[in-house]
Amino acid sequence: MPYARIRKHPFCPAAILPLLLIAPAQASAATAEAELSPVAQLFDAGGPIIVILAILALIALGVSLVKFVQFARLSVGRSGFVADIVSIIRQGKHADALADLEPRKSPVAKVMAAAVRGNANPDMNDTVVREETTRIAQAQLDGLERGLAVISLIATIAPLLGLLGTVLGMIEAFQQMETVGDSIEPAVLAGGIWEALLTTAAGLAVAIPAAVLFTWLQRSVDVEAQHMEDAATQVFTIPLYEAAPQNVVTGSPNSAKSADKVAASAAA
Repeated sequence: MPYARIRKHPFCPAAILPLLLIAPAQASAATAEAELSPVAQLFDAGGPIIVILAILALIALGVSLVKFVQFARLSVGRSGFVADIVSIIRQGKHADALADLEPRKSPVAKVMAAAVRGNANPDMNDTVVREETTRIAQAQLDGLERGLAVISLIATIAPLLGLLGTVLGMIEAFQQMETVGDSIEPAVLAGGIWEALLTTAAGLAVAIPAAVLFTWLQRSVDVEAQHMEDAATQVFTIPLYEAAPQNVVTGSPNSAKSADKVAASAAA
């Protein structure tokens, strides 16, 4: 009905016109509230435990995204350049190998560059070179593993927090049963039980993805550590492979002794 006709109606005072104008806005607000009610009911039923679990889920997701970006920026898991660098080093072109390695951000490249730099310097002791390479490798691994403990902790404590919420909810439900006595309705009791179990489900929903993310990220770090060790070993063993053909002479009685010394050095 048009507002002009309502204003002329003898039984509709002008005082109710503001109410008629506000009614559509109130209806839309009620509709929006009804749409958000499931989320509000979830947090209301779960209590503070649900809020804590939601915060932990956001933290785990944020840390995981940061680690994904870091791994992509550092080219973690991609070490196809190692064979090319080893080939360059075997040609005696240590400067070219370093020129190729130093611009790279990969942890494998950093470790390999330290090994090449040490081997190219005749004044550095082999033990010192290995210790410095190990130090750089450990620093790279520490950077890759930083933040993973947070995801692991969330995956561990999320189910426990959910279980704690369930226990507290069951205690409250049984206290209500004791207060009401025999007059309690089964529907009310069932509602209290499902609200108590809600936190356990939420805890598992947070813990399972967090555990999967932690396992994948930690596995990526372990694989990168293997690649670093393999690259450093190839650099350190290049002089031994180069020395072996020079010391071995067919038919010479000293050739076997020289080969044994090289093999013993490689084993050491």
